[in-house]
Amino acid sequence: MSTTELFVELIIIGMGSAIWIFLLIGSIFGLSWIDSNQLLSLPALIPFLALTYVVGIVFDRIADTLFERIWAEKLFNQYYKNKTDFYDDRRIIYIHEGRLANLLEYGRSRLRICRGWTLNLILILLTLNLFAWTRITDANLKIQVSAFGSLFCILLACGTWFSWYRLVLNDFRRVKEQAQFLRNQ
Repeated sequence: MSTTELFVELIIIGMGSAIWIFLLIGSIFGLSWIDSNQLLSLPALIPFLALTYVVGIVFDRIADTLFERIWAEKLFNQYYKNKTDFYDDRRIIYIHEGRLANLLEYGRSRLRICRGWTLNLILILLTLNLFAWTRITDANLKIQVSAFGSLFCILLACGTWFSWYRLVLNDFRRVKEQAQFLRNQ
């Protein structure tokens, strides 16, 4: 995986975090103090991008730790008895085959994005509702934003979690099968 691809991946994860952080700040302090013209200006976007990247790194590590503890180990045990065998199989793929390694890394990138966005969507759901119920004064609009926003976040979070789940299983299966194939050549 190239550095550029990893950078973009972490920006994508960080953008989800930026949404819920913005909603949280808006819920606490309101939005009247924000000048949207300055916020969306090029000089403001450059530091925002850097901050989004850093938040993406941190949030990716948090999501990785959380998902590893809750689900990944159970999925791992369906294909491997220990981490050493898994890492040995990955090394075989990276040493012997460029195309298979690239395909494996592409799948891992999608896996990380889905994992990060699943957690981001849960936090967006919470902060969106906090924002709606603390800052929106129109009762009908408050209910609509809360209901439709919640439904959207829940459905998308389920979709990203399911995608992560399938990608993890696929990753373990592919590593095992491809390493075995390369050993038999």
